[in-house]
Amino acid sequence: MKTKIIGTLGCLLLATMSLHAQQIEKNDRSATVRTQGDSIIIHKGSGDMRIRIYEEQTDGEEPKEVEIYEGVWLEEVDADKRTFLDALPLIPKKKRRNEYEPHVSGIYLGFSRMADNFMGFGASSKAHLDLSQSWEFGFNLLCTYHNFKKNPHWGFNAGVSWGYRSFSIDGNYALLKQDGASIYQPGGSDDSDAAYYSHSRLRHFFFRIPVQLEWQQRWNRHLAFFNFGPEFEIRHNVKSFSHVDGGKKQTVGKGMYVRPVGVNLLVQAGYGNIGFYLRYSMNSMFQKDKGPDVMPYSFGLAWYW
Repeated sequence: MKTKIIGTLGCLLLATMSLHAQQIEKNDRSATVRTQGDSIIIHKGSGDMRIRIYEEQTDGEEPKEVEIYEGVWLEEVDADKRTFLDALPLIPKKKRRNEYEPHVSGIYLGFSRMADNFMGFGASSKAHLDLSQSWEFGFNLLCTYHNFKKNPHWGFNAGVSWGYRSFSIDGNYALLKQDGASIYQPGGSDDSDAAYYSHSRLRHFFFRIPVQLEWQQRWNRHLAFFNFGPEFEIRHNVKSFSHVDGGKKQTVGKGMYVRPVGVNLLVQAGYGNIGFYLRYSMNSMFQKDKGPDVMPYSFGLAWYW
């Protein structure tokens, strides 16, 4: 009786082991790649993939293969998107390498000037500015983009930035509101009754919304890029300051008939995270017949992230 029971259990055990071996053979697959004596063995099971790399070494006179690397790829493999090469060390991920990177978000700092006409770069005789001390600063708050294909060179960028722009008025001048207009008022001399002005400024804060077309190309692990497009600017908190008769800085005008909304042409170019920009207003700084007819523009350096 015991002999029959032991025999029956043995048959069941053999059947179970046979089914398990068939299941392993069904679920597990392996492949061997040989290159000049070295071997790479890829063993793919259910839910993971094991990779072993062997190097041919000579021990005395007999060559033998020695394992130099073993790794486990735990993520489920999609044959349409990933191959066994993605599990090997030091292999670049092509999808990440070709990913589109918009150049909008970042910090920028540059000089500000005023010209007499659109795309003129000379100093305006209508605005008495100290160009070395007229500047702007800004940083981006939001960024979005749309690229044209899976591995793109072209795309559309959009964002929102906030910042500060300051124009330094040179010499004995101040920008004042008189008779419904903003004018550059010259100061008097030391022996006259007229006020003397020094270190005068016109400043405003802004929100800017750029909409740009960008081209980019990866070069030595970083992107070279160029983009351009319109930029809508909302100006607020406009003030004119001056030191009157050598005293402390004081506000001499607010609003100053500056256009609250403007449109700029923005051009940027760079490499990696560093670039240069040129921003040029497409309309006058002041409202019509409310101030000097000048076009503000700025240029400088930007850092993108």
